[in-house]
Amino acid sequence: MKEGIYITTRRIISKIHLWLSMLAGVFIVLIGLTGSLLVFEPEINSMLHPNFYKVTEGEKVTYQQALQGVSEAHPKGQIDRVYTPNEPNARGVYLFRLKEGKEQLNIFVDPGTGYINGTLGDKGLFKLITEFHEKLLLKDFNGEKIIGMIGFIFLFITLSGLYLWWPGIKKWARGFILRRNANPYVRQYDLHKVIGGVSIPFLLVVSLTGALFAYDDMIFGWFGAKAKVMPPEEQLISKALPSGKLPLDELFSRAEKEVPHGTLMQVRMPKKVERGNPEGAVEFRISNSFDPGNGNVKVWIDQYSGKVVGKLDPHVNSGLMYQTWHLPLHTGSFGGLFTKILYAIGGLTPSILMFTGVYMLWYKKKNKNKRKQKIDTAEV
Repeated sequence: MKEGIYITTRRIISKIHLWLSMLAGVFIVLIGLTGSLLVFEPEINSMLHPNFYKVTEGEKVTYQQALQGVSEAHPKGQIDRVYTPNEPNARGVYLFRLKEGKEQLNIFVDPGTGYINGTLGDKGLFKLITEFHEKLLLKDFNGEKIIGMIGFIFLFITLSGLYLWWPGIKKWARGFILRRNANPYVRQYDLHKVIGGVSIPFLLVVSLTGALFAYDDMIFGWFGAKAKVMPPEEQLISKALPSGKLPLDELFSRAEKEVPHGTLMQVRMPKKVERGNPEGAVEFRISNSFDPGNGNVKVWIDQYSGKVVGKLDPHVNSGLMYQTWHLPLHTGSFGGLFTKILYAIGGLTPSILMFTGVYMLWYKKKNKNKRKQKIDTAEV
């Protein structure tokens, strides 16, 4: 009786696994491949555009001087982020991100001279890859939500695959055996089983974290919690003074004093002030002694007085575990080069699993048609 229930359950789950894979398989493969590329975006970009990362030896120009140069080159641009040379995407240069009209620009500045090395716009290779990976190129059609739904489908495919793969506690080692068999179906089945079994932990993590980018606020809300912890919005403002705004270098210095053993990674400038709204404070992101990502200590500073108006530190403030680990777990940045390589390889596994799965389906159908032809021939 129990064996019959087990066989029926296994068949149902096998069908669900197949149907979900057919529904979203192509998208999962493409998202995996683009994810593998994005893991090494800074490294690949430096190979494609080596001149962008030129660093002239000698004393560095100040951030304020670099900011002034970028502002003069793009007078209509609104700078929203500044990446320091320590930030992985900058790779030793000053990297300014600004919006000019509808276009988002990344501007690379030589820290030794203050000259602009080059500019990447919306038509850059990785901009296209990122837009596909995060939104399927559907900017105006809730592409991020669709990616989130695909992430949950991928999670269910992985969980059903785990059920189908699991050989039992006593026989768990069988899940990692490639049998020597002349039958091509058996070879593909074993390859599918072994690669799936090895990659299950990775696939569970990236599918769930990927889905949560779009739906974490909603899901946390079901339990009366918040996905992201922030100081009160009314606290993170700058109050205008007749003396004007402080230079960016002064704000940098004050942020670094707040986290004396940290490494400043990036600055997020406040959005353009709209009529009736208060001006926001400047947000600094700093990496502490151990940081699974890049810049999880956040400090907000009033642009006029230089006063610290907000601070979040995962080592001090409770409730930051999720937002501290969410992105690093999805991108593999928490373990340096080693985990990045593992994640890049992991992004290829959906392609292999899809190929072997399609082959098994085709092989079964081909043999089924052969058996049918034999029966038809025999009846004649």
